[in-house]
Amino acid sequence: MLKITQTPEFTHRVKVRIPVDGGFSEQEFDARFRVVPWDELKALDDDPAEQARRIWVGWKGIVDDEGNELPFSDGLRDQLLGMLFLRIALLRTYMEAIAGVKRGN
Repeated sequence: MLKITQTPEFTHRVKVRIPVDGGFSEQEFDARFRVVPWDELKALDDDPAEQARRIWVGWKGIVDDEGNELPFSDGLRDQLLGMLFLRIALLRTYMEAIAGVKRGN
């Protein structure tokens, strides 16, 4: 049986490689994604920040310097999307989840 949901959403673990002196720090959080029609995302190929804005609708596990959980808000999401390494990790995770396969090296 195939169940079609009008506004499908799902949660996946996002692995983020954050640049630090001499390398990267690998960190993770859970992102809530909205499934967006492929034609709508494809039309935004020239604007990956807007693609990420359309699909990213929540999170769990993003904290401040003191370890306090930061609640999701559109404003904070948009601020975080200014970090290229985070935007890349989000879009990669979404595409892997939608396609059902991981990208090779």
